[in-house]
Amino acid sequence: MGNFLPMKLVAPVAIAASLSVCTSTAIAQDRAGEEVPREKQDKDSPFSAEFSVGLEYDSNINVDEIDNNTGSNDKAAAINADLEYDLDLSSDTVLSLGYNFSQTLHDDFTNFDLQTHFVSADLSHDFGDVEPGIAYRFIHSRLGGDGFLTMHQVSPYVSAFLSEKFFARADYTYSDKNFLGRIDRDAENHAGGVDFYYFVDGVKTYFVAGYKYANENAVDPQFDYDAHQFKLRFSQRFPVGSRDAELKLGWRYEARNYDNITPAIGVARDDDRHRLQAELEVPITDVFFARAEYEYGDYSSNLPTADYSQHLLGVHLGAKF
Repeated sequence: MGNFLPMKLVAPVAIAASLSVCTSTAIAQDRAGEEVPREKQDKDSPFSAEFSVGLEYDSNINVDEIDNNTGSNDKAAAINADLEYDLDLSSDTVLSLGYNFSQTLHDDFTNFDLQTHFVSADLSHDFGDVEPGIAYRFIHSRLGGDGFLTMHQVSPYVSAFLSEKFFARADYTYSDKNFLGRIDRDAENHAGGVDFYYFVDGVKTYFVAGYKYANENAVDPQFDYDAHQFKLRFSQRFPVGSRDAELKLGWRYEARNYDNITPAIGVARDDDRHRLQAELEVPITDVFFARAEYEYGDYSSNLPTADYSQHLLGVHLGAKF
């Protein structure tokens, strides 16, 4: 929610744990889209766990999923727990099970406190040249202590090494989103994409580039949209004493075009979203670590409540087992 070290293809814990003011959909997308092939990983036990607590600052408290933007800043305590277990069904077939819990507790905007439960199961088989699989994810979140969003995802995928240093992964994801008390926002989402990895020096230094197309159909047609999403990511491990620290830098861009007129503005909505991310994790002992994170979001839209910028900062202390 350590990072990049589970035996199966699972997203790094830091993405979902950090900046947990993000909504459940964003968490699910991040977790599903940042993975490292099994052959590049090193894990002694099929079970792994990570726990962390921290403080976060958000320059603009908002809920992106429902276009709720306060324009005000706040601080929050953050709690995260992540559990993963890899079960070898055969020498080439692996079932990975995961559970993540995250909670933010704001200082002033307590109605924006977000609690998320994320359950996943991933089954894959290694045929040698290619490795197909299918993942199921269940996400349930509460906002301000009340039920907010429940989402189911099913995602078949296939991955393969194109050479010793190049790796590719293609996937399709079906999402069923149900908002409590906001039936007009309930939606089905179909998305397909591909990620390309270039390993300069194993997982010590590598790059990721990806593209995804998404189509969402909501109960209320004003929320239907098509989206093109692009991402770039860089990861670098470097020695700090006898252990390795890890620096991650990332950029994400989404061009979202809505299909129908938004009544509030009288025209079809058009969004462009940029996110810049930086994360530094430093080991304190073999178990304990410190992590600092920063994210800048530039959200441009002709809908005023969705047009804003945001700075997110977080500092966390945690333990990995």
